[in-house]
Amino acid sequence: MFTTLLGWAAPKTGFIVNVKVEVIELAPCKKQLRFELPAADVDAAFAEVTRTFRKQANLPGYRKGKAPEAKVAAQFAGKILDQVREQLLNDCYRKGLEDNKIRPLLQPEVEEVNFKRGEALNFLATVETAPDFEMPEYKGLPAKKPKLKVSDADVDNALNKLREGRAEYKEQERGTQAGDYVVVSFTGTSDGKPLTDFSRTARGMTKQENFPLHVHADDHDHFIPGFTKQLIGAKPGDERTVTVTIPDEFPSQPKLQGLNVIYEVKVMQVKEKVLPELTEEFAKSWEAESVEKLREGVRDDLKSNQEGEAMRVVRAQVHEELMKNVSFAVPEPVQQNELRIVVESMVRSRRAGGASEEDIEKAKEQITAEANPIAMDRSRWFFIHPRIAEAEKLEVSREEVLRVIAMQAQQMGKDPQQHMKELADNNQISAIQNQIMEQKVVEFIAEHAEIELVDPPEPEPAEHDHGHSHG
Repeated sequence: MFTTLLGWAAPKTGFIVNVKVEVIELAPCKKQLRFELPAADVDAAFAEVTRTFRKQANLPGYRKGKAPEAKVAAQFAGKILDQVREQLLNDCYRKGLEDNKIRPLLQPEVEEVNFKRGEALNFLATVETAPDFEMPEYKGLPAKKPKLKVSDADVDNALNKLREGRAEYKEQERGTQAGDYVVVSFTGTSDGKPLTDFSRTARGMTKQENFPLHVHADDHDHFIPGFTKQLIGAKPGDERTVTVTIPDEFPSQPKLQGLNVIYEVKVMQVKEKVLPELTEEFAKSWEAESVEKLREGVRDDLKSNQEGEAMRVVRAQVHEELMKNVSFAVPEPVQQNELRIVVESMVRSRRAGGASEEDIEKAKEQITAEANPIAMDRSRWFFIHPRIAEAEKLEVSREEVLRVIAMQAQQMGKDPQQHMKELADNNQISAIQNQIMEQKVVEFIAEHAEIELVDPPEPEPAEHDHGHSHG
C-alpha cells in the first residue's frame, strides 16, 4: 500500500493529466480503478520536476540555477524519480475520484505500478467507498412516551431516601434484629472444601473479615439468600453456623450455583440504623424553607427525572424505528471494526459474569452471531447520522466538546488541560465530537417524532439482587 496517495488532500501540481480510468465494481462499497497515463505526460512531468530542481541546484562550477539540466537530472535522479512518481500517482488518483464521483473512506491499496521514464504509467488502486443509499424518513417516526406520574407515595419514598442518606448507625449490645446492620467475619466451605476450589474468583465468598451486611427477616439478602436471617438474635461476639444453598440463578458466581455451603460466622458488631426526623431543620439542611417546600422540590425533581427517562425511551424507540427502515451494504472494514467492538464488549460482560476463557472460546460462534446484527446496525448508523446532521445543519461547538472533556476529567480525577492534551495526542477529540453529534441527531429525531402519550408501566416488585461483590 502506497501511503503517498493523498486523494482529495493532494496538492495540485499543474500537470495536464490525460489519464484513462476504468472503474470496476468489486463489491457494493469497493471499487478498483485502473489507470493509464500516456508516456508523453510522464515525460512532461519529468521535465517539469527537473526544471524545478535546476532552479534550486548548487552544483560545483555553476551558479545557482544555471547548471545544465542533464547534470541536474543525473545528480538528483533518485529524488526526481520519487517526486514525479508521487505527483503523478496523486494527480491520476484525484482525477479518477473526481471524474467518477467516488468518495473514498480509506487510503487505497495500490498495486501493479509500472513507472518508467519514456513509458506509460499504469497502476491499480482498490478503494473502499461510502455506501450510496436513499435516506429513510426520519421525521414523524412513531413513539410512545410514558406520561409523567408522580404520586404522594413516590415523594414519600424519595424523602425517605434523603433521610437514609443522613442516617446514623448506632452500635447496640442487644441481639440482632431485622433491619439492623452487622459486621461479621466468616469462612465458607462446601463438602469441607473452600469455595475457591469450585471457583477461583470466589475469594470474597470464601473468607471475609469485618464484612458489613444488612439483616433481612426473609431470603432477600444482598449476599446469599437466607444468610442474614440466621443471624437474628446474635449479639456482638456471638458465633453462628449458617447453612445456605447457592441459588440456581447466581450470575456473579455461576460455578457455585446449587452448592450447599456452611459458614462459620462471628458477629463483630450490631448497628441500628436511625433515620433523622422530617423536620423544618432537616428541610433547611437541603436548602428548603420548610418541609412543604422540600416536598415540592422533591416532586419537581421526580418529574424532571421521569421526563428525562421518558425521552430516553422515546430516543431508543425512534432510533430503532429508523434502523428498521434501512437496508444497505456497508464497507467491510467499517462493519468488521464495529463487529470487533461489539464482540469485545460481549466478552467483557461474560467475563464479569464469571465465564472462563474456555467458556468464552466455546461460545465464540454464538457471540459472533449475536454481535453481527448489532454491528451492522451500528455500521449503517455511522453513515446515516452525518447525513441527517448535514441536512439539518446540526453542529458541535467547541464549548460542548470542552464541557464533555471537563466532565470526563472530573470523573477520572484528572486536570482538564492534561486530559485534553492526552486526548489530542491520541486523536480522540474527533471521537468526542462524533459522540456529541450522534446524541444531537437522535435528540433531533425524537423532537420531531409523532409521540403518543401512554400510561407508564406499573413498577415491578422490587427484586433483590443476589451475589453483589463476591469476587
